[in-house]
Amino acid sequence: MNPKTILPFILIFTILFSGCTDFYGEKPSKEFTEFSLDSSPVKYVSVNGIELGYREFGSGEPLLLIMGFGGKMDTWNKTFVWELAQDYRVITFDNRGVGYSSDSGENYSLELFASDTAGLLDALEISKANVFGTSMGASIAQELAINYPEKVDKLIFSSAFYSVNAPEASLLKTMFEYFAGNSAMSPLIREQADANLRWNGTYERLPEIKGRTLLLVGTEDEYTPPGISLAMAEQIPEAELIVFERVKHSGERYFPEKYSREILNFLKKRT
Repeated sequence: MNPKTILPFILIFTILFSGCTDFYGEKPSKEFTEFSLDSSPVKYVSVNGIELGYREFGSGEPLLLIMGFGGKMDTWNKTFVWELAQDYRVITFDNRGVGYSSDSGENYSLELFASDTAGLLDALEISKANVFGTSMGASIAQELAINYPEKVDKLIFSSAFYSVNAPEASLLKTMFEYFAGNSAMSPLIREQADANLRWNGTYERLPEIKGRTLLLVGTEDEYTPPGISLAMAEQIPEAELIVFERVKHSGERYFPEKYSREILNFLKKRT
C-alpha cells in the first residue's frame, strides 16, 4: 500500500525519527521525580457482576487508558501517565481478572472487555471520554467505539490490530496460540489469549468509527507491523497515522515523552 495515494483523502501519514540509538534512549522528565503510579489510591466500581479497580491522575477532560495483553494498570510507563495528566483527567484500570479487578468466571471476549469499559465510564458518570488503547487494549477500544459510540470522543490506538488473522499479524497469532495452549501459563493469560484468537475482528466495521482517530506504531513493531495500522487508517473515516522510526511494540513504554507529545497535540486539535 502506498500512503501517498490516500493522503489527500482521509489519512494524515507522518514518519517520526526517534533520534536515539536504542529503544530505551529517551530520558524521563526531571519534574516528575516525585510522581508514582501508586500516588493515587485504587478505587472500585461494580460493573457486569465484577469489581473493577481503577486510579485517576490529573484533571480536565477524561482520558481513559486501556491496557494490553496480560498487563496491569500499574505497569503503565509513569512518565507517559504523568505527561498526559498535566492536561487531562487520566483514568487507568485493570481489565477483569487482572490486578485489582475481580472475575466472574464468564468466558473472556474482546466484546466483554469493551462492555466492562463502558460500564466503568457509566459508573464514573462520564458521558464521553477520550480513549487510548495499546495492543489488545486498542482492540478493546475499537469494540468500545463501534458498540458504544456515544461514549467515545477521540481515539488513540498504539500498536493496534484489527484481527489476529491479518496477513501481517502471523507472529502475534503464533504468540497467542502458544499462550492459549500452554498449561504452564496462568489461567488469565490462557483465557486472554484465547479471547484474542476467537475474536472476529473489526476490519469490515472500522468505517463505523466516526470520531477522530490517531494510530501510532513503530517501524520495529514485530507483532503489529505498520502495515496493519495503515490498513486500519484507510478504513477509518477520520484517521491520522504516525509511524515512529526504530520503535518497537507499544512504543509508549520506551518513548513516553514522544508518544505523549503526539497524543496531546492530537487531542488539543479543534478541527
